[in-house]
Amino acid sequence: MKWTTKKRLQSVIGLSVVDGQLWVTHVARAKAAVATLRSAHATLALDLLHPEAELVGREIKNQLEAANIRERHCVVALPPEWIMSQHGRVPELSAEDTASLLQIEAEKGFPCAFEELQIARSPQRAADASYITQLAVRHEQLSRLASVLQHAGLKPVSFSLGLAALAGAVAPAGEGRMTLLLGAKGATLLISAGGGIAAFRTFEATIDSEAGENVVNGRVLARELRVSFEQVPADLRREIRHLTLRGDEKMVAQLAGILADWAAESGLTIERDAGSGKPVPEQMVESLAELQLTQGGSGLEFLPPRPGRFAVVMARYNSKRLATAGFAAAALAVGALGLFGWQEFRRYSLRSQWAAMSAQVTELEAIQGRVREFRPWYDNSFRNLTIMKRVVECFPDNGNVTAKAFEIRSPATVSVTGTARDNASLLRTLDLLRQSKEVQGLKIEQIRGKTPAQFTFTFRWVGTSGT
Repeated sequence: MKWTTKKRLQSVIGLSVVDGQLWVTHVARAKAAVATLRSAHATLALDLLHPEAELVGREIKNQLEAANIRERHCVVALPPEWIMSQHGRVPELSAEDTASLLQIEAEKGFPCAFEELQIARSPQRAADASYITQLAVRHEQLSRLASVLQHAGLKPVSFSLGLAALAGAVAPAGEGRMTLLLGAKGATLLISAGGGIAAFRTFEATIDSEAGENVVNGRVLARELRVSFEQVPADLRREIRHLTLRGDEKMVAQLAGILADWAAESGLTIERDAGSGKPVPEQMVESLAELQLTQGGSGLEFLPPRPGRFAVVMARYNSKRLATAGFAAAALAVGALGLFGWQEFRRYSLRSQWAAMSAQVTELEAIQGRVREFRPWYDNSFRNLTIMKRVVECFPDNGNVTAKAFEIRSPATVSVTGTARDNASLLRTLDLLRQSKEVQGLKIEQIRGKTPAQFTFTFRWVGTSGT
């Protein structure tokens, strides 16, 4: 569901913030078509999820004013690393039963409660089966994004998936395609089959060379592509015949050579998308804006529903007036006592229906209870082990620095207590930790003694678990 405006939009901004890069395109109606009026690109000093949303919004607003863009309605391409996906087969059920089944699958498959997620669904159809991919984003992230846009003076009309808006990325049924976008800090993979999105993943794909350039980590990326391709059900995988590579030309050329043999074995044709000469992020926000003006959206919507006018009015209505209206309604109900007979009959019918289905409902509630009980045990991110591994890697192998206590406090504060035989080894350990991109705010809380010295230091872990 989208936020709607009273009038048909005549222009809209396409906006994306990925890896600290702001991409903006202003698109407007022009007679029987749409035209791009202005485009802008800038590097933001603050992260999109910075605690001070007002500062981030002000920075975006300054960039829009510098580009002379005055439109306030915008469609936003969500950062791909925010998107969680889950793919599964769906039997032939009624709409209500299908929705219940998908909710149960979401509770089992996603690392947080169903109520904390905004979910968009992409169905696919094979010869003998139906599938649905559930794409989810945390409400917390969407709320933070909405706050940033509000402080930037913008009104969001759609939150969507930028890569899916590119022409040909989501192919018609029978014309499956893999689209891989190579970015400066990672790669995004979209697999289209059966007329929908069969898979969506993000992963690290580049490494820094000695010259400071991004180089494709071909071995790791090729393995991830093979795994993702094989995870697609066979009846959908058979129609995938093309692999489109987008992004930096040098990185695309490197990867095309690395994947040539595997693509030939899998029956895939590698296509290096030349595009329109514009950077891919600019193409994405431009496509999203054009789809909003021409079709009312891209079909994948993550913008939370906005309360209707009636609900807002009722929330503001005086409680005394509501009480008066309630008494009036009660007085009218007295004259309708004849309806109670019909009500009793309906209650009897519903009790009979409930008696017939209560056993199945009780069993389903028990299953849902076990899902909620054991969900924390099925976190595949291994976050705590990842933190301990990174800290241990920074300790010297000769045992000059050892840890006696390791504590991880919510949300991501880590405290380490131990001993060091000499100060030089301890300082080297702390320097290595400061150089880790996942570690911020490293602070020495206490040092006692000299040989050995007892120390305590803390830091904040800002690393991600991957997709």
